[in-house]
Amino acid sequence: MPPDTIAIAHQVLRRAPAPLQARLLALAINQLLRGQALAGRLDELAGKCFCLRVEDIPLALCFEVAGGGLRPSSGAPHVTIRGTLQDFVDLARRREDPDTLFFQRRLAVEGETETGLHLKNLLDGWEYDLPEHLRAVLPGPLAGLTLHALSRLRPAGSRRNSRPAAKAPGTWQLRP
Repeated sequence: MPPDTIAIAHQVLRRAPAPLQARLLALAINQLLRGQALAGRLDELAGKCFCLRVEDIPLALCFEVAGGGLRPSSGAPHVTIRGTLQDFVDLARRREDPDTLFFQRRLAVEGETETGLHLKNLLDGWEYDLPEHLRAVLPGPLAGLTLHALSRLRPAGSRRNSRPAAKAPGTWQLRP
């Protein structure tokens, strides 16, 4: 995220109640998990609680793993992960590796080592499957149409596009 976006997120997160944030984040993650193989594997951590502490806000969001997803929790966490908002955003966007952040002391993991490692390994191995997600959340024909439309998108200037890039590299354009 650009620095100004992080600054705005800081202000919003400082003002919004933590229980509301935890509920919204759990809903968003549970939605993203639909159709993903990881959802079935989360049962390996059923009943475990973990807490994300965003040190620079300050904010603590605690969750329990239940039913192949997350729900907000007020119980004592088995694992607490501490970092800055930027570090959590970088992890979510896969711009940073959790091990790198840990060894740079930008990310701290406290509590049950085995649970923390298991959670980290599950998240590290998660390769998001957009087609399966769309099939899980959209009615059959709409999922098919959406997947077809997405298959026609590709980065501008890619080798299969014989026309010169009309947009900056990394942007998407409709295939002719």
